Amino acid sequence: MPWNTPGNNNDDPWNRKSNNQGPPDLDEVFQKLGRKFGGLFGGSGGGSNSSSGSPNGSSSIGLIAIFIVAIVWAMSGIYKVTEGEAGVILQFGKYKETTNPGLHWHVPFPVQSLFIVDTQQVRSARHQTTMLTQDENIVEIILAAQYRVKDAPGYLFNLRGPETTLKQAMESAIREIVGKSRVDFVLYEGLEVISSSTKELMQEILDRYDAGIEITSLNLEKTQPPSPVQNAFDDVIKSREDLERYIQEAEAYANTIVPQARGEAARITEEATGYKEAIVATAEGESERFSALLTEYRKAPSITRERLYLEATEAVFSNSTKIMLDVEGGNNLMYLPLDKLIQNATPTRSNNTGAANTSSSFGSSRSSETPQRPTRGRENR
Repeated sequence: MPWNTPGNNNDDPWNRKSNNQGPPDLDEVFQKLGRKFGGLFGGSGGGSNSSSGSPNGSSSIGLIAIFIVAIVWAMSGIYKVTEGEAGVILQFGKYKETTNPGLHWHVPFPVQSLFIVDTQQVRSARHQTTMLTQDENIVEIILAAQYRVKDAPGYLFNLRGPETTLKQAMESAIREIVGKSRVDFVLYEGLEVISSSTKELMQEILDRYDAGIEITSLNLEKTQPPSPVQNAFDDVIKSREDLERYIQEAEAYANTIVPQARGEAARITEEATGYKEAIVATAEGESERFSALLTEYRKAPSITRERLYLEATEAVFSNSTKIMLDVEGGNNLMYLPLDKLIQNATPTRSNNTGAANTSSSFGSSRSSETPQRPTRGRENR
């Protein structure tokens, strides 16, 4: 029966006015509320004359229980979001808001629900696959990706299985990159390029799906040919290593030989330059000497001619080790082997002393005999 009904029956516990009484009795108010909600706990909604137990006591216990349950239910909405986490609130199953680190409260279930997502944790995923390269060779690749959550609502609600979608995006990206590359580039040369390109393409795919995932790193753990042709590829690797070794040895040899050749070339160049300067200086000196001699010859031709003849004869005899002497008035020739005389010189003498004495004796004999030849020549003319 509603409160404040027309007539004299006024059951409003907050507006009870009877015989100018004061404020309503709290016990009576709780008794009436207990009778109202007693049916929820199996009690009787009748008056105080009920025949089963004590209605006032059971009503009070029920109210206390309801009050305690309400407090517990309200306190269950208190939650804390730590640093590096994000709180996602759903209201009746629909996204409502994302809360930052701190202490918060939300309306408990079934009105609102809470999801705590760790946005700093680095997660990992590993995937193995086999695919074709551009030159139609088969390679086996093992990929390992590390990622973290950058958008909690997208990570929770936009994908049915985030890790499954991540592996599918990983395989799609690596197939596109490897399908445009040759087998040598995939196995040996382009591992870093393939890793970076695959990471960029994976991120583009996940952003297109609004997956809320950020790829932090991607590594090619293993790239190898199939087992039946592994030995052939090993031979190729060994030949490449031999090629690199030969190249290094050749470069080391070149680094040794080239400086020596450059030094030898510089030495030869310096010697040629010195020889050139010496020849030019000698030629210039001979030219100056001839000019001076020509001047003297013009002054005294006969004397100069005689002097030139004597100097030429002296120069010829000074380089000869054998001398033939024509004895005047006889038919015999005297032969003087100067080289033998020099070799048979006294051992106690030094080479320089012997050579000087020999030169002096040779010079005296030459000076005594040389003037006779031009005289005999003039007489025979």
